[in-house]
Amino acid sequence: MMKSTDKYLSRYAEPETALAQQLVRAVPHRASWQYCLVIPAYKESPVFYQRLATTLLKQQAVLLILVINQPDNLGGAHSDNTVLWQSLIDASSEGQSLGNLLLRDIPATNSALLLVERFRPTRQIPEKQGVGLARKIGADIALALINSGHLGSPWIYTSDADAHLPDTYFSALDNAISVRGETQPAAAIYPFKHLCDDTAIGQATQLYEQRMLQYVAGLHSARSPYAFQTIGSAIAVAASHYAQVRGFPKRSGGEDFYLLNKLAKTGAIKQLSAPQITIDARQSDRVPFGTGPAISQLLRQDNLSEAAIFYHPQVFIALKNWLGAIAPSQTQPLDDLGLPASTLAALQAIGAPQAIAAALKVSTSTSHYCKHLNTWFDAFKTLKFIHHLRDHAHPSVNLQQTRGHSRG
Repeated sequence: MMKSTDKYLSRYAEPETALAQQLVRAVPHRASWQYCLVIPAYKESPVFYQRLATTLLKQQAVLLILVINQPDNLGGAHSDNTVLWQSLIDASSEGQSLGNLLLRDIPATNSALLLVERFRPTRQIPEKQGVGLARKIGADIALALINSGHLGSPWIYTSDADAHLPDTYFSALDNAISVRGETQPAAAIYPFKHLCDDTAIGQATQLYEQRMLQYVAGLHSARSPYAFQTIGSAIAVAASHYAQVRGFPKRSGGEDFYLLNKLAKTGAIKQLSAPQITIDARQSDRVPFGTGPAISQLLRQDNLSEAAIFYHPQVFIALKNWLGAIAPSQTQPLDDLGLPASTLAALQAIGAPQAIAAALKVSTSTSHYCKHLNTWFDAFKTLKFIHHLRDHAHPSVNLQQTRGHSRG
C-alpha cells in the first residue's frame, strides 16, 4: 500500500513540487540541507531576507523556500514584488532555474534559496486561494525534499516576512522532541510577541495580541483540547502529519487555523516554551482577515480602551460546562444536563444533536463516544459555539471589563 506521503505527493501536491525535485537532482553537490524554512511573501521589503541571511542561514544549512506571490485580481505584477524578486537574485549566487523556480546559493553560508515566482500575471494565485496556496506550494516542496532525503529534519518550518526568528529557532524544536519515548507531535507552536511601541499601530497591535492570548487562555481554562495559538509565523509541522491532512488549505486567510485544526486530530500540538518569535507591528491588507485587518479596524476606533474586542469570560465558562457534559450526554438528553438555554441554543445552532445521534450509533464505549464528539467539536466548532454565545447571549467587552468580570 502506498504510504501517505507518497500518495499525497502523487495526487495532491502543487505542480512546483515536481519542478523543485528536478532542480535539486540537477545540482547534487549542493542538494543537501538540514532544515527548510517556508515563507510566503507578498509586497514585502528585502529587509527580512537580509536579516535571515546574516543570522539563521549562516548558522545552519537551510533551504529557504520563498514563494513570492500575488492574487490575480490586481492586474500586473506589483512593484514591491518585482523589486523583491530582483533584490533576492542580486543577493544570491548564480544557480539553476526551471519553470517558475530558481535555486541559488546564499553567499558565505551552507544554505540555499529556492525562489518560486507566483506574482506575474500568468502565474498569479487565485484570489480566493491567497496565502493558503502560497504556503502550500512551499510546504509541498519541503515535504517532497524531506521524503527524498535532501532535507535532514522531518519538520516543515513555516513563518512570515515580518517575523524575527531567534538563533535557537531550529535547535529548540530538535531539543524539545528528543525526549526518549515521546511520540512525535503533529505540529509545534512557538511563543510569539509583537514588537509594539507607543505609536497608534503599536498600541493597537498590543491590544489585539492581548485578545489573541485571552482566547487561548479561555480555551485552556475550559479544558479544551484545542487551546493553542494559530498564527502562521510560529508553526512547524511534522512532514508525515502534513501529508495525512493534505497540506495547507487553499484559503486567502485562516489557513494556519484550519491546518492546525486538522493536525490536532492526527497527533499532539506541542506548545514550545521557548524561544520567542518577535513579529513586527504593522498594518497590512495582505489577507482579508486576521491580525493585519484587525489592527486597521482598531486604528479607526476613537478610544482603544473602549474597543469591545474581547470575549466575555462567561463564554468560556459555558464552554467548560459543555465539555464537562459530553460524557453524560451519552445517556442523558441535552435538555436534562443542566445547561443554560443560551448554551443549548448554541449547541443546536452548530448541529450538536445530530452529532450526538451519530456518535451514539457508532460508539462501543464511553471513551469511544467522547473521542468521537471531541473530534466533531473541534477548533472550528468551538469557535462557532463561542461566536453564537457572543452574538446572542454574552456580547464582547473591552479589556477593563474582562478584568472586572474576572474579579467578579
